[in-house]
Amino acid sequence: MKDVMRYSHCFLLASAIATGVVGCSSDQPTTTPASPSVPGAPTVSNAQVLVAGYAIQGRVAAGTGEPSLFRVHVDGPGGPSTIQRVVLNYSQPGSNHHGGRMMGGFSGTAFFYDDGTHGDDVPGDGIYHFMDPDEDIGCHGIEAPLGEYHYEFWCEDDFGQRSNVAAVTIVRE
Repeated sequence: MKDVMRYSHCFLLASAIATGVVGCSSDQPTTTPASPSVPGAPTVSNAQVLVAGYAIQGRVAAGTGEPSLFRVHVDGPGGPSTIQRVVLNYSQPGSNHHGGRMMGGFSGTAFFYDDGTHGDDVPGDGIYHFMDPDEDIGCHGIEAPLGEYHYEFWCEDDFGQRSNVAAVTIVRE
């Protein structure tokens, strides 16, 4: 039931974003509000999708061929060393079994790093990154399909406590 509620919330949030902002402007907010966290659990915030150094959100018109960099801030009550994993769940548009675009595409999981690799600038600073150099999950590849790209950022600590979810939705037109 909790997952159904979370996905319903993400759908409503995605719908609100899809009808709103367009852009690659750094003066616009770059994330949707994160869901509330449980006291004592780790938290994620400031989730971003960056292309060529610019945070993107809302609607985008065309692919640039630049790799996507996914970034999220993580805070664990026990400190950075208690964060077990930082995760990105994603879904992309694509054809379904009827050949249409609705409910098609694919989804998957990627893991973030805070170790000075995979697009991470500073190891151990609590800002986790995942670089998509082959444009496999980002919406800015030249051949990326049109439609909605959904990204959910979350983490888990050594005690098995999951964080809130920060969601970003981008619509490629």
